[in-house]
Amino acid sequence: MSSDKIEQRFEQLEEKLAYQEMATAELSEEIFRQQKEIDVLTRAHQSMAQRLETLQDATAEGETSESEKPPHY
Repeated sequence: MSSDKIEQRFEQLEEKLAYQEMATAELSEEIFRQQKEIDVLTRAHQSMAQRLETLQDATAEGETSESEKPPHY
């Protein structure tokens, strides 16, 4: 193989490697962004689940007191 062909092949490989490194960096940034979003959504979900549980408890207590007859009956 001639020196020119080897150098040309080497340059092609360097170019491919540069694109691969750029793609890897972009994917890494996207994964990081998505993980932050997942963390925010997880906290929001936990908060909503707690609020729902609190509302269910309050509703259950309200139903119990409404079904009981007042003492004057």
